[in-house]
Amino acid sequence: MAKSRKEFGEGPLYTITNYIFWFLLGNLYFLLLNIPLVLMLIILFSNGTNKIPQGFTSILVLCCIPIAPAATALFSVMGKIIREKDVSITKDYFKAYKTNFTQSLFFGALEIMIICILSIDIKYFITSAYPKVLTVSTFVIIVFVFSINLYIFPIISRFYLGWKDVLKTAMYFTIRKFNITLLCLSSFLIIGFIFFKVTTFILIFIPCIVCYLVMYYQKNILLEIENKIKQDTDKVQL
Repeated sequence: MAKSRKEFGEGPLYTITNYIFWFLLGNLYFLLLNIPLVLMLIILFSNGTNKIPQGFTSILVLCCIPIAPAATALFSVMGKIIREKDVSITKDYFKAYKTNFTQSLFFGALEIMIICILSIDIKYFITSAYPKVLTVSTFVIIVFVFSINLYIFPIISRFYLGWKDVLKTAMYFTIRKFNITLLCLSSFLIIGFIFFKVTTFILIFIPCIVCYLVMYYQKNILLEIENKIKQDTDKVQL
């Protein structure tokens, strides 16, 4: 009898069911913590992207700020699933959310501010007929800033590091592991294309899918960071 329970608990169907449950619940928590953004997106898609109400963009940007803490918590639980093949989804998610809230909110708000400023610059360059190289260069900077944050939030979700250490480490691996950076960016593009061009149903899985893929791609990087600070056990989140 004990053997049959073990087989049931370790079988492929049981594993798949667990992953579906974890992904659905993780996405539910992520969406609940970003209700204002979800409502704004519903309004946007119901009105059509060509009929954006005046002032809507500014409100939408503000609604994006809570994404960072919610995403960092999702990175945390996805990373634990990859490492341990198990997670207490509710307990671990909200523990990570609370623990990393301030640091992730700061970096998330900083990213949004920089990208917004650079986006305004791009619009100005285009309307003022500035050399195309300025527009392209500014766009490259936006992509680079976004790429850095694809390392910042996983690092925050896994380690207790100072703010400067987080930023320096993220910038270092963004450049050094450029192939991983491209994989992470490609995942966003592909899933974004599916969302906008194929089906919005994937919304119930998008956050977890993206976070899982990013943590999977970066698992060796995070292990390398962990090995470097393994003597300072207080810097590793268990």
